[in-house]
Amino acid sequence: MTIITSKDNTAVKSLKRQLDKPKRSDETMVLEGIHLAQSLIESGGQAQRGWVAQTAMAHPEIVAILAQLSCPVMVLSDVLFRSLSTLVQGESILLEVKKPLAQVTEERVNALLLDGVQDAGNLGSILRSAAAAGVRTVYLNDACVNPYSPKVLRAGVGAHFSLQIADGVHLLDIMHTLRANGVAVLATSLTASTSIDEIDLTSPVAWLFGSEGSGVSVELIEAASQTVIIPMAAGESLNVAAAAAVCVFETARQQRTRSQ
Repeated sequence: MTIITSKDNTAVKSLKRQLDKPKRSDETMVLEGIHLAQSLIESGGQAQRGWVAQTAMAHPEIVAILAQLSCPVMVLSDVLFRSLSTLVQGESILLEVKKPLAQVTEERVNALLLDGVQDAGNLGSILRSAAAAGVRTVYLNDACVNPYSPKVLRAGVGAHFSLQIADGVHLLDIMHTLRANGVAVLATSLTASTSIDEIDLTSPVAWLFGSEGSGVSVELIEAASQTVIIPMAAGESLNVAAAAAVCVFETARQQRTRSQ
């Protein structure tokens, strides 16, 4: 077994770049830690290459993960691995995984449209809520943070493997396609007169959310089927991740009740 110790190794340099400065054009994403590796395997996915710290080769959970991989595994010295990982208390395994590709579907399914969500934690939380609530597809424009950056992947806690994520799309075109397919596009607004609990969400819908600072662009708001307000007892507004969670779970509740 050859143990890599040099940061100048070509493959190591490529891995470091993907961790430190991931590009939307990258064909692969890097999963950090045992939980994301297990989530990948449970989803039926496979890695293209694995990276493990030398002493982690004896870790029971990592041994189990490695036994289920069919890709090459590179062993790094502990010092080198720690210098690469973005985790504060690193679980000593990294997996390079091919990004899944998503296309606009003609199926009438629940979806999310995200316009300029900038915070990695917010985006990861939104993806996590979407997957938990049964959303099938998430569309993001170029103004959003890279959905495959390490921070978003960690915050998503495996949600990426349950969703179709279409990155860098033109949202206005997507909205027109969805509406033509009979999917209502809804947005939240503090000035809307209709509350979320007053509308019928029993058919597939696409929820539209905007950036943390300026919200959804006027152009997209005007193209939505309807705007609704989330009633609150106090406070000015909800964080975008919290608002998305409210909307997707209210949608799931109504659709679940209808099917009973």
